Amino acid sequence: MNQVCVSQTETRLELFTKESKLVCVLKEGMVFKDDKGNSYSFLKSVGVDLCPKRTRMKNTPFSIYFDSLSPEAKSFDLIENKNAKHAHKPWTFEKVDVSECKWN
Repeated sequence: MNQVCVSQTETRLELFTKESKLVCVLKEGMVFKDDKGNSYSFLKSVGVDLCPKRTRMKNTPFSIYFDSLSPEAKSFDLIENKNAKHAHKPWTFEKVDVSECKWN
């Protein structure tokens, strides 16, 4: 994960992969929740397609957007369900610190 940007309307997570691989976003089967237990809805992806359509990428940033993370949140988890229909090496980011986040 490269960057986390939070505004009043959305949270943007910028990600990239270091090695060349086929990438897609699992709209269904993805959990985005904060350390308070609040879950946030997926809004869109930019720069990468939704599964099952995959994009070959290497060191190319792409973004996924969710509802705006609570300003009280100190960290979040982003977990793709390994049992989801199109899951292939799902992402797992746990306890990502947002205390240094720039809130707009």
